[in-house]
Amino acid sequence: MRETMTPRERVLAALEHREPDRVPLDFASTCNSGINVLAYNRLKKHLGLDTVTYMRDPILMLASPELEEGLELLKMAGGDLLPLPRYYNLGVPARDWREWILKDGSTCLVPGGFNPEKQEDGSLELSLLNGLARLAMPAQGRHFNMVNRPLGFIEEQSQLEAILPLLRESGAFSISGAELAILRATAERLRRETDYAVVATGGALFFSLYQVGQELFGYEKFFMLMASRPDLVHCWLEFIASTCIERLESYLRVLGPYLDVIMMGDDYGFQAGPQISPKLFRELFKPHLLRICRAVKESAPGIKILLHSCGGVAPFIPDFIEAGIDALSPVQITAAGMDPVRLKKEFGREIAFWGGGVRTQTALSKGSPADVAGEVRELLDIFKPGGGYIFSPIHDLQEDVAPELVLAIYRTAREYGFY
Repeated sequence: MRETMTPRERVLAALEHREPDRVPLDFASTCNSGINVLAYNRLKKHLGLDTVTYMRDPILMLASPELEEGLELLKMAGGDLLPLPRYYNLGVPARDWREWILKDGSTCLVPGGFNPEKQEDGSLELSLLNGLARLAMPAQGRHFNMVNRPLGFIEEQSQLEAILPLLRESGAFSISGAELAILRATAERLRRETDYAVVATGGALFFSLYQVGQELFGYEKFFMLMASRPDLVHCWLEFIASTCIERLESYLRVLGPYLDVIMMGDDYGFQAGPQISPKLFRELFKPHLLRICRAVKESAPGIKILLHSCGGVAPFIPDFIEAGIDALSPVQITAAGMDPVRLKKEFGREIAFWGGGVRTQTALSKGSPADVAGEVRELLDIFKPGGGYIFSPIHDLQEDVAPELVLAIYRTAREYGFY
């Protein structure tokens, strides 16, 4: 069998619930379908590739294959999408690249503004956005996590209203004309010089409705506020939704003609099921999600909206569809209620599934290449009929995933994904 469509044609056909020539493959095009830079370096070594590795997003410690000249690994994996991330990642610009030594002794290039401070216990700490975000990674950690909760002190709506202007001025909830010009030049080049589909990945705080509150208030505090102070949460969500729509309209006015997909990141699920009840979701979040999706469609009618939400989110899928979400990732089929056969049967004609291609929690930690290949084939048989499916593992490939397993994933998906 041979490929008869361009990557962009393939992705768009799948998202429109048509069967393309083969299932589109996502190789590290988003911050939730990526590969840890240590695993990426081992994969390169295994394949005999001696090229520079970039790590555009040091917070998540993910490789950036799209920055490499020639796109060798992306092409080898059969990837069909390229990302358009923010130029400023939590205020750090993607420039002045410098070498950084990883914990296994291998190296990569990181932005010059990424300068974590090493602590006595070997951990690394980082302060960004004028102190709004403080992040840390343990000595043997796999990525950075936010360790401060800048809104954790909030108890009353008046306190929140007083700090909202300062948040707006921080730059975390806006995008400058200068950055948009840089992104436009990149997006124009991708559209002109490649035939890949382009997915806009705004990054932390940029296109988030639910999780941004958890990060800034603290998870426990935000859960308590949702239950005890819905008035305060409504005030917060009005701010988040309004600023989100403002920056999306500016963003899409400039970049909309060059994009195929835009990604929103909000984890509504746990392993055991939803984080909140469907009733609470519909009261607090769904009205704002509807507003945001409507703003995207009005600003860029042809663009598809990808929602990333881990965990057991099946009870919310009808609401996601009604809100205007076109695709859902990572399709965590290991979580409660996320049986792939049921998902495809009940929702596969109305929302595209993006992910769910191999179980990262089991097959990639305990399985052999043959086990992984068998699981990929099994899940493709479920998800690919009728289109509406883009392949990727359930989540990022972590640092201990062996090169042989990565190759088994993508070689199998590419060879077995033909219609």
